[in-house]
Amino acid sequence: MARVGDIKQVGEERASEVADAIRAATRSEVRGALEGLISGYHPIDIAWAMGELTAEERARVFALLDSEASGVVLEEVDDDITADLAGATEEGELAEIIDAMPPDSGADAMSTLPHDMQHRILNRIPREEARELAALLHYDEDSAGGIMTSELIVSPPDVTAQGVLEHIRHTDVRPEAVFRVYVVDDERRLLGAVDLVDIINARDDMPLSKIMDSDPVRVHHDADQEEVVRLVDKYDLTSIPVVDAHERLLGAVTVDDVIDALQQEITEDLASVAGASAEDLLTRSPWRAARSRVPWLLVSLGASMISAAVIKVFHGTLESAVMLAAFIPVITAMSGNSGLQSSMITVRSMALGLIGDTGIGRIVVRQIPTALLVALACGLVAVIAGTALVGQAGYGLIVGVAMFCAISTGTTVGSFIPVLFRRVGVDEALASGPFVTTMNDALSLLIYFGIATAMLSWLAI
Repeated sequence: MARVGDIKQVGEERASEVADAIRAATRSEVRGALEGLISGYHPIDIAWAMGELTAEERARVFALLDSEASGVVLEEVDDDITADLAGATEEGELAEIIDAMPPDSGADAMSTLPHDMQHRILNRIPREEARELAALLHYDEDSAGGIMTSELIVSPPDVTAQGVLEHIRHTDVRPEAVFRVYVVDDERRLLGAVDLVDIINARDDMPLSKIMDSDPVRVHHDADQEEVVRLVDKYDLTSIPVVDAHERLLGAVTVDDVIDALQQEITEDLASVAGASAEDLLTRSPWRAARSRVPWLLVSLGASMISAAVIKVFHGTLESAVMLAAFIPVITAMSGNSGLQSSMITVRSMALGLIGDTGIGRIVVRQIPTALLVALACGLVAVIAGTALVGQAGYGLIVGVAMFCAISTGTTVGSFIPVLFRRVGVDEALASGPFVTTMNDALSLLIYFGIATAMLSWLAI
């Protein structure tokens, strides 16, 4: 899985610059030119540049990196590049690289490999580390277990503050893993958690049981990463413990992994709104990008054909009042925009946990008065604009009434569809894009022509 939290400040220009330098050094006949160049770059810069290089160039660069730098590169690049680099590396060397990586990062890198290759790599890694990696590979990649690390500080409750600090001084773990110490019993059941700053401020002889939070916020290993992000944000945590069904501590999700998960969730939601896939942002293959977009475009095409069918049904109304056609894009656009606004509000409220499953109905009901007020304002403007454009008050009235009904319906539908999607187990973010827009197009046309057919005879236009 690509890690973007640590490299946000490195832009496309920097990646292209590094890639150009690497290509120039590769073509150079100067002995050691590429080795000297690579040694001057940070591994993260090299990781970003990998996307600009050919497979052959990537393999040549990767072969020149030491185990630590290779691990950083594998952690940062896209999954398809990870698989390519792993495939071009001798298995013994690859096992050494993965063993040097943090457990969660090593598991992420291994997840891109074929299963038979995973087993061979695990057999080359020391037993304890291999057991950790195998356990992490077992979890779904978008779950708390999939993004947690098993590299953390744990302690019995009777250890003193001084004892914990001594242990930390002699333990080789990542900095983000020491911000919080987890207190467990003999069976590794979670008893509490202590922030490092509280340990530092405590008396040296104070046992952890006296300073720990005895009921820390925790997540189950199969909780969705979106829930993890929500809890860390809500309680301002530096890390959150992950437990099993028996409250045994499995690991922790640290803040750097939370940032990565947040980036991934935002990317997926924005892609869903557009009727695309997060894969579009991570792949350079036109075929894979097209494959991710086509399904929802076909859904939109089908819904658009419904709109065409509605126009065909009311062709008689159009023939008798051709000027009605001038307002078709106005009605559909306003209905689609209002539906998109309400669907985004509903989806975001659910994503932020502002409403639970029991409160979803309330937000839909709360949208109705807002929809009516917005529809009334737009409807009145449409009456005036329609009358001025056509020169007949009757046409203005038809457009205004249709606008009022279309926006009211569009806003309600936009609020309801995300709720329906969640109920049936579909990502509600999908409802915020082409699906709601195209559905509202068909409904708004049906409303517009239905009202026009009735009012034309009533107004004798």
